[in-house]
Amino acid sequence: LTEEQHERMQVIFEMLISLFERAYLTAFDDRMTDKQQRRWHSWDDFMREWVRRDDFRVLLPRLLQGEDADFAIYIRRLAEEEGQATVG
Repeated sequence: LTEEQHERMQVIFEMLISLFERAYLTAFDDRMTDKQQRRWHSWDDFMREWVRRDDFRVLLPRLLQGEDADFAIYIRRLAEEEGQATVG
């Protein structure tokens, strides 16, 4: 990729993290109704798709700087799970 393409990719990744964090803060709860769980699983699936990407996962530590601590723990766990799933 060119330098400009890398910069664009970085911006997209930053926007995704912001979107994922907002979804986590507004939609995730330890106690959810069935309807809430269905909504959350859609977000969870979407986040898992992205953390499977090597380029996204490699930048995750930098992308998570300054983000909500609980969200950061959550998405790091997803990245770890998905990283193991692709290896295994």
